[in-house]
This record gives sequence, C-alpha cells and structure tokens, in this order.
Amino acid sequence: MNSFTTIEKYAIVKVLSHIMKADGIVHPKEEEYMDKIYSDFSITIHDLEDISNIDDIQTKLIICGMSGEKKTFTNALFVGMAKADGMIHPKEMEIINQFFI
Repeated sequence: MNSFTTIEKYAIVKVLSHIMKADGIVHPKEEEYMDKIYSDFSITIHDLEDISNIDDIQTKLIICGMSGEKKTFTNALFVGMAKADGMIHPKEMEIINQFFI
C-alpha cells in the first residue's frame, strides 16, 4: 500500500467514492471498506478536502499513468468496493471499466 504516491492514493479514493455512490445506496459494508482504505492509505480528514479538489480528468490521468502492478492492485480495490455490498451494480462496473478496458 505504501508504494503509492500521495496523489495516486487520492485518485484511488476519489474513484472508490464514485463506485460507492454509483448505485444510489451507500451500504454499511461499503463504508467499512472505505474506512479500511482510509486507514491503509493514512488518509485524514484534511486529505479529504484535497481529494475533493481533484477532477475526474486528473483522476483518470493519474490512474492510467500507474505502473502495471499498481494498476492491477487498484483494479482489485475497485472491484472490492463494488462487491462490498454483496452485488456488483452495472453502474459500478461502468466506472471501473473507464479505467481498465
């Protein structure tokens, strides 16, 4: 987890947030998953404001610019969020596919 740069962590959290909200329902399991990511990435309340300032184009450039190994791990994180509530919603997959197709 620590091999990600701060800006990469921010981009990942930004996308995870989009996935979490994609189906219109934020499930408690999705919140738990996000809390674990915050912890693993050492994301603080202060970081959340910086994360909110990154736009979607920057986010895509950051994630698409990662090494193959980081992309593989990031994809697993995204799918993990999509599965957190017990089902993968098509809108969640749409978001993930923007980065990994």
